[in-house]
Amino acid sequence: MRPYTVEGLDCSGKKTITRLVQERLQEQGLRTNIVIGPLIGGGLGRLDARLASITTAVRRGSPTDLLRRSLYVAEPVLDRLFHRPGPTPVLKVSTHFRAWARAGVEHDRWMAGGYNATRSVHVRYAGATLLATDFDVRLARHRADVAAGRTTKVEHRRFFGPDPEAFTAWHDALDRLMSAHIPHVLRLDSTTTDPADLAERIALHAATCWEADR
Repeated sequence: MRPYTVEGLDCSGKKTITRLVQERLQEQGLRTNIVIGPLIGGGLGRLDARLASITTAVRRGSPTDLLRRSLYVAEPVLDRLFHRPGPTPVLKVSTHFRAWARAGVEHDRWMAGGYNATRSVHVRYAGATLLATDFDVRLARHRADVAAGRTTKVEHRRFFGPDPEAFTAWHDALDRLMSAHIPHVLRLDSTTTDPADLAERIALHAATCWEADR
């Protein structure tokens, strides 16, 4: 079966909710694996994690910038070529559509062009959930994470300034890409809804998508 993804921009709760989805599916007798980063993992996964953890500003056109952008464009192609779905379904946290959407908002023609040129050979998903959260709630969650030492990510880069209009444009671009490339997309608001309730709905949707994908 193809993977199912739980997607959402920063501080939408996707990692926490995905773990709850996994628990809910386990209660129903369906064991799953959670994947963060490339599906094929290995050295590519470790490199992706290191590049994603950079908190200092990276100059556009620098070797680190070129490596990171090239890796992001290559990942969905490499996942399509080398990931072999096993008997255990995969819950994928986040996708290349996130970086693709941001490239469009930031007018990064090189990245957007790379994604467009390779889209026919991108990894495919059985279905997805897209989480939406009010901007002020996202900011509050980010600041709480910073205060607690749970993140070192920088607010102005993470949230465009912060600029709620730019962030909304990113979310809308992400929604359009997912709608165009994933057959079944469930849209949920994670602003105030109990994560357990969200997990219940996502677990049902994922199981339905996997059944249709057999």
